[in-house]
Parts: sequence; structure tokens; C-alpha cells
Amino acid sequence: MAIANSTSRLSRSAVGTALLVAAFLTVVMVFLSRDIPNVPRHGEAKEWRYALHIIGGSLVMLVAPFQFIAPIRNRFRRYHRWAGYAFVAGSLLTFVGYWLILPTERDTFLLSQTVAICLWMVAMTAAVVAARRKHFLTHQHNMTRAFVIAFYFILVRVVDPWGMALITPFASEPPAANAHSDWLAWVLPLVLVEVYYSVKWDRLLRKRDRPT
Repeated sequence: MAIANSTSRLSRSAVGTALLVAAFLTVVMVFLSRDIPNVPRHGEAKEWRYALHIIGGSLVMLVAPFQFIAPIRNRFRRYHRWAGYAFVAGSLLTFVGYWLILPTERDTFLLSQTVAICLWMVAMTAAVVAARRKHFLTHQHNMTRAFVIAFYFILVRVVDPWGMALITPFASEPPAANAHSDWLAWVLPLVLVEVYYSVKWDRLLRKRDRPT
């Protein structure tokens, strides 16, 4: 009976995880399909640079969800490693593409986006260094940071059409509301990541402090 209950819980967990991943990838594909037609608006000289940015981001969004599913991560170590390399490669393509398509004039979103993408690179680098040193919780923490910042570039496109009603009361004009929506889309998820991992670090430290 215990085995049956355990199998049932595992099955429900697997189904729930599969549905969440499917929903995540669906959202990503919907918003990427909406962005691709915007490539020409950057001008012919920047089309390939914007495409580089989109391809890198798409690669990150494709492999990232499976990196956080423990059964996949623990059972398929070689896949996890190569998917990590793909995440790094996609992140670097996105970063390079971002700098190549930057506008020359000041922009409402420029500072927020630049800080976010630089933090993405810092977190990803810290994750790689931690993995090489076999500090796996530090690796997970920084990879999660990198992922939520990467997802911000999708999330902000959800906030703009459906979440602005919550933001406009705090802004005196539309450009200010747009700026607020941009930084909130990566700061708030990042805060949630820090809260989650503070609990994990606390548990680890308490285990270490227990007398043997």
C-alpha cells in the first residue's frame, strides 16, 4: 500500500511538472512568435544582430526548465552538463546580440535592461565557477538567478498588456509606468529566488551545526 501511495504521489508530481513545463514553453513560443515579426524594424544592418539575440534567448528558454527538475538532473548527469553548456552558449549569444542592437539614444528601458542582462552574466559565471568547485547549492542558486533574469525578457511582455493596470496608479505619466513595469519584472522574481534559497541555505547550515 505504501509503495502504491508513493507511486501515485510520484505520478501526480510528474504530471504537474510536465504541465508546468508545457505551459512555460507555450508562453515562450507565443511571445517569441510575436517578437520575430519585429526583426525588420531594427533595420537591415541590425537584423542579424537581433536574430542572434533571439536565437540565444530561445536556446536558454528551451533547456532551462529541465535543468531544475531533480529526477532529470540527478539521473541524466551527462545531459544536465551538456544542457548547461547550451545555457551558457545561449546566454552569451543573447548578451552579445543585446549590445549589438542597443539604441544610440537614451531609452526608457535601457538602464533596467542593461543592469538585468549584466546581472544575468554575473550569476551565470558564478554558477559555472561553483559547479567546477563542486559547490552545488551555490551552483543551483546562481543558475536560478540567471534563469529568472533571462525569463524577465519574456515576463515583461506579459506585464505590458495585462499588468499595467496595477502599475499606472503609481506613475505620473505613461513613460514612468513603462519604466516601472520593466524593472519590476526582474526585481520581484529575483527577490522570490533569494527568499527561497535563504530557506535552503538555512536548512543546510542547521544540519552542519547539529552535534554528531
